[in-house]
Amino acid sequence: MLDFRTDLADERLNECKKAGEIEGISSENVNLDNSLKVTKVKVLNEKGKKRIGKEIGTYITLEIQNIDVISKEELENISKILAEQLKELVKGYNSILVVGLGNIDTTADSIGPKTIKDLSITRHLKKYAPELIKENAKEISGIAPGVLGTTGIETQEILKGIVEKVKPDAIIAIDALISRDISRLFKTIQISDTGITPGAGVGNTRKEISKNTMGIPVIAIGVPTLVEAATIVADSIELISKQFEEFKDLREASKEDKYRLIKAVLEPSKFNLAVTPKEVDSLVDNMKLVIAHGINYTFAET
Repeated sequence: MLDFRTDLADERLNECKKAGEIEGISSENVNLDNSLKVTKVKVLNEKGKKRIGKEIGTYITLEIQNIDVISKEELENISKILAEQLKELVKGYNSILVVGLGNIDTTADSIGPKTIKDLSITRHLKKYAPELIKENAKEISGIAPGVLGTTGIETQEILKGIVEKVKPDAIIAIDALISRDISRLFKTIQISDTGITPGAGVGNTRKEISKNTMGIPVIAIGVPTLVEAATIVADSIELISKQFEEFKDLREASKEDKYRLIKAVLEPSKFNLAVTPKEVDSLVDNMKLVIAHGINYTFAET
């Protein structure tokens, strides 16, 4: 299987299917309407883990169209659907710590910290203003711990200290991801119950945040905001070879071969950059609202 750079389980599954390697993996697709599709991928065992390169667990993907021109009504509808999917993974938890991973000063990496600002935080209200919330309300707390380059402290270390003092039942970690398909940037939300390794998608891997390291369940919510340059060039060559007869010889090479060749050329020169859309500011603003409202809706019934 081609070792392309992506954090999305369904993209890796598609490559496994091409190679006929799907043992230990199950999946299902649900088209809710023309603008929203839900894909559920389950890595069932060690064989599936080895095939797909993802931890054993559940990966739920929401594919959204036209997030750049989304109306307020559509945004709220998508948030409610996100909440429905998230509820499956947070059943039985009464205290949740929401963690906004990433660098708020780098737009493509700021979804996590910006989402925290739009959450309905309740933990402090239970102690200081209980009359403002329902008696059985969930305890929601939030933190944007920053990144190692600005704090000098590993995010995992910060969270271990918070978990020890706050004692939440579970963590929801929000982060930016990388995709192998430029058309999916800011149009996909992946939810998983396997935790997360901050920075892994862009080759800047930090210490893992998962049940193994935190001692409590970690649900990850991620949005692909970046795609590597080698993927864009490979996709462009693929399109050129199909549309222009003078480049028909390029059709003989597979997309995977083109990717390998381009990556081999770009990597030594450090030109295999991570690229994001020019409308990144507005896309981040829309997507962080979808996620924040989705989390709020998840716990709104209590």
